[in-house]
Formats: sequence, structure tokens, C-alpha cells
Amino acid sequence: MKIMHDDSYFSPDDLKAPHWDTGLVRRIMPYLARWRGHFLLSILLVLAGTAVQISLPYLLGKAVDQGLKQNNHEALLHYVLLYGSGHFMFFVLSAARNWLLQYTGQKVLHDLRNSLFNHLQKLPISFFDHTPTGRLVTRVTNDVATLAELFSAALVNVSGQILVLIGTAAMMMGLHFKLGAAALITSPILFAAAWFLKVRMREAFRLARAKLAMLNAVLAENISGMNVIQIYNQEAEREKKFDVMNTDLKKAELDSVFYNSFFFPAVTIVNALTMAIIIIYGGWLVQQSSISIGLLVAFIAYTQAFYDPVRQISEKVSIFQSSMASAERVFSLMDESPEPDLDEGKEFSSFEKAIEFSNFSFSYSPDKPIIKNLNLKIEKGQRIAIVGHTGAGKTTLASLLKRFYEYSQGQLSLDSVDLKAYSRSSIRRKIALIQQDVTIFSGNIKDNIFLEEGSYDEDKMQKIIAELEMQTLLDRLPNGLETEIFERGSNLSAGQRQLIAFCRALATDPEILILDEATSSVDSETESIIQRAVLRLTSNRTSLIIAHRLSTIQNCDRIIVLHNGRLVEEGTHEELLAAEGHYHKLYELQFSQSN
Repeated sequence: MKIMHDDSYFSPDDLKAPHWDTGLVRRIMPYLARWRGHFLLSILLVLAGTAVQISLPYLLGKAVDQGLKQNNHEALLHYVLLYGSGHFMFFVLSAARNWLLQYTGQKVLHDLRNSLFNHLQKLPISFFDHTPTGRLVTRVTNDVATLAELFSAALVNVSGQILVLIGTAAMMMGLHFKLGAAALITSPILFAAAWFLKVRMREAFRLARAKLAMLNAVLAENISGMNVIQIYNQEAEREKKFDVMNTDLKKAELDSVFYNSFFFPAVTIVNALTMAIIIIYGGWLVQQSSISIGLLVAFIAYTQAFYDPVRQISEKVSIFQSSMASAERVFSLMDESPEPDLDEGKEFSSFEKAIEFSNFSFSYSPDKPIIKNLNLKIEKGQRIAIVGHTGAGKTTLASLLKRFYEYSQGQLSLDSVDLKAYSRSSIRRKIALIQQDVTIFSGNIKDNIFLEEGSYDEDKMQKIIAELEMQTLLDRLPNGLETEIFERGSNLSAGQRQLIAFCRALATDPEILILDEATSSVDSETESIIQRAVLRLTSNRTSLIIAHRLSTIQNCDRIIVLHNGRLVEEGTHEELLAAEGHYHKLYELQFSQSN
């Protein structure tokens, strides 16, 4: 069960990540390595654009001093043409840089999405047991998409604006040290305000992204369970709960807007103060003949050029902080420990002897043991049924045989070899598990049976159809095996979905077949088809049949009864009924319910 409480949803990585940006950027760098040529070209364009941008106020000052002041039309035309050409060149360089960054950013994000999805597929089943699906969807889609702004707005563009700031400050100090110092005297106020707001915006954006992920998780849960909501008239109640979470998201977003709204006015105020200092002090220097009027004009332009990048950076701070918060969430997911290499270990090529549990115990958490001191041997070719009340540990045994979980107490062996010695990939190829809840993917029926692209085998398909008596059911579908399946198989009956699961398992030619409540949700007609098919398919194959419907297991070679994780009875159907133990009580309970 996926827990949706806040204390389990918001992890420390979501809300309390350390305040360093360079570490996150360093994590991104491997994804940029493939496109380093594009970024190097972007940096060259930034440097060229910075050089052009810094030269423009200087040319403006020269136009005033050597053109207007001296009434030299030729010099005026010369500097005006240079000034205009510089603006045009800056436009071309900026457009080329922005296009290249967006193009490269999308390429990097493509690689990052693939990497994140591949990593998700390598995580153990236990991770998905306690992680909401919506949270993962948000990280792979929304959070990764937000990183696009990090490439275009932060890594290069903001770096370019910082170069403009440094270059502009250097030019002002070089042209006139005292006036330059006067122009920069207010900059510490600006940088202090930026740092103050940055820290608070970082927290606000991190919380907003976490709230969005939680909202997506609940939204996905409600949409998938819409039939239950409508059956029990829970629309109003669910709307209230959704509104609460939606309100929390709104508050988090408004907090980030609140801090962001202060940044631009702060820049404007400091800019106005600096301009007043330049005009007053610079005007006095002109009166004293210490500087020319053209130099004052250049300084006014440089002051504007100094604060234009600050304004642009202030507009991108919210984007930058949102990207940083998303980067933290993406890489916290990347830091989840994957399963060991699926191909690591001995190849399990064929099953020859027996499955054996020896003094075997297992628990998902230390204080809640699920399997307790189990001793059980299943010979090759045997058809074994496993029964017991809900929570007895039946499904856990199936998951352990598929190596979905690791065990540490006792031994579980195949052919006298510990299960851990075999590679996970070979175990999962040779042991087929058919569950009650069937996952159906988009595509047609044939694609859902032969999952690997290009693995379709017509002869094998026809053999499976004959063994499972599927032809009648296929004839009811508009296009047979080519019938397109809607989302989650909604245009198929429960029996048809279950038959697809049987076909999918048999398409891999498994050595061992595990049926986990595989007939509990099908209609009586399909159940009778499946039961006949199970008898044929398990006659020469080692099989474990987990069932609540005891009518499906009467022909098994042996029935294992689990109670609170312990093996309490075993024998044939007749022997266990005669013993009048747990199995007898289960049988009587089911018989009374069916009548």
C-alpha cells in the first residue's frame, strides 16, 4: 500500500537539502559532456556578445565628444554607424546563442529523462511499495522539464550577464576611477538583497515542487479509482480533500511569488539611487572640467548597462531557484540504490531437482515477521497449492522466488544452490508469475503477450491459443490479436485480461509457474477454461498455485496451509479435510459463503 501522509511523503531530500548550487551543477555536467561542443560555442557567443555590449556605451560617449561637441559630422556618422552595427551584431549573437542553448538543453533533457527512466526500472520493488506513483511521474516529467530553464537561464545566460557586470564595472573604473567607485558604491546593497531573497525563494520553490508532486499523486489515485468514488457517492468528500491539497500548493506558490515580487523593485530602487549619484557627482565633475560631457553620457549608459543584466538576472532568479529545487529532487531519485546487476550470478538455465526452504524466515521490517521458520521442499514436476488467510505470507513466497526481495534468515535453494547465487535475470526468465491484478500496456493484444519487440512467434502463439482454449474469446474481439487495447485494458473483460497474463507467462517457456490468485476475479466460464488449461500446463511443469478458491486446487499433488507465516498443515485435499484443521475450516467457510 502506498502511504500518502505528509510525514512519509516529504523526505529530507525534498525539503531540507543543503544550500549549495555548485554541487547540483556538477551532477549535471556528465549529461552536458556529450554536447560540450554546443556549449563551448555558446560560451564563445556569450563572450563575443559581452565584448560588443560593453563597447556600446563607450562608442556613445565618443559620438558625443568627437561628434556633437566638436560639431564633426563625419566623426558623428562614423560612431553612430559603429553604435548601430554593434547593436545589430549583438542581436545576431544573442539570437544564435539563445537558439543554440534551447536546442542543446532539449537534447540534454532527452538524455536525462532516458537516464532517469532507466534508473527507475532498476530500483527494487520495495522502493515502489512505499513511493507514490504521482511523485515519480512528477520527477520524470515536471521536474526534468523545469531543468530546461537551468541550461538556458542559469548555466550560460546568467554567466554571460555576470560577465557583463564585471566588464562594465571594469570599464567604469578604467575610464574614471572615482566616478566608477561612486557608481558601484550601491552594489553591495543590491547583492545583499539578492542573497537574502535567494535563500527564501529556494525554500519556497522546494516546498512548491513537493506539494505539486503530492497533488499529482492524489490526482492519479483519484482518477484511477473514479469508479469507486462514484459507486459510493464520494465526489463531495474527495473534492474537499483535493481542495485542501490544492490550497496548500497555492500557498506554497504564493510564497515564492511574494519573495520574487520584491526583487525587481529592489533593483529599480538601487538603480535610481545609483543614477542620481552619477548625475550629481558626474555633473559636478563636468563643471570642474575633470571629465567631458561625453564621458558622463558614457557613464550613464554604463550604469544602465550594469543594471540591465541585474534586472534580467532578477527575472531569472525564480526560474533558477525552481530549477535548483527540481534538480535536487531529480538527483535524490537518482541516488536511490538500484538492485544489483540483474545478470550478476550463475545462470539458471533449467530446473532439475527441487525448490527447498530450510529454516527460512523473512520480514519486510524487523518488527513484523511474515514468514517464520519455514521448512518446505517442492520436487520438480509437482503441482503445489498454497492456501491460508489473508496476510499468511502466500504472495510473499512468490515474490521471494522471483527475487523481488532479499532474505537473510535461513536458506532458499533451487537444485541445492542458494537462490542468491543465480542471476536475477535468469531467475525471472525461468520462473513465471501470474498475478490477480494484470498490468496491460498500450498497444494490441499480441504486443502485450510478446513484450519484447521482435519476439513474436506465430507457431508459439497458435500453440498457446490451443492450450488455453482462447480462440472463442479472440473471435469476440473486433480484430483478434491485433485488437488495440485502451488504457489499463478497459475494453477487455477481467477474464480476457487474465488470459493475456497466462499467454504472456507461457510465451517465455518458464521452468516454474506461479499462479497468485490468478482465477479469483474471472467469470465462471473463463475460470473453467483457465482451470482446464492449468491442469494441462502444470502437468509437466513445477507449479505453485496460490488460491482462495479452494475448488481450483483440489487436483494439486500437495496442499500447503500457511497461518501467520508458519506452515501448519500439508497433504492432499482429502487428507486435510479429514484432519479438520485450518484447511477444513477454510473449506467450510468458503462453502458457506458460496451458498
